[in-house]
Amino acid sequence: MNRFSKELLTPHYEKWDLVKEKIEKLYNLNDKEAITFMELAIRDYEQLLEYGGSELNKRTGKIDPLLIPLNGEERLQFVKDRIASHYAHIQLDALYTETKKKAARLFVMNK
Repeated sequence: MNRFSKELLTPHYEKWDLVKEKIEKLYNLNDKEAITFMELAIRDYEQLLEYGGSELNKRTGKIDPLLIPLNGEERLQFVKDRIASHYAHIQLDALYTETKKKAARLFVMNK
């Protein structure tokens, strides 16, 4: 298991906290600019997962991001596939929240 740095992860959560309300407003206005902000947030989320380290998934034999929540890969794919939908924003917010909780739990365990 790779250890991760709280300092590397925190800016990603802070960025999301700053942009999520703006995205929500843009979706409510049916403004296509919401998609641009979502694309940036998705890239940042993927970078967050990368900084969080990885581990061998004993069930699949593949390397998985350490911070990925339950069904995280499928849920992230849903966000990407339905980026124009407000539900994509809701799902991305849930992924950020669950990832933050998992990071906090892992950080405490690794101390």
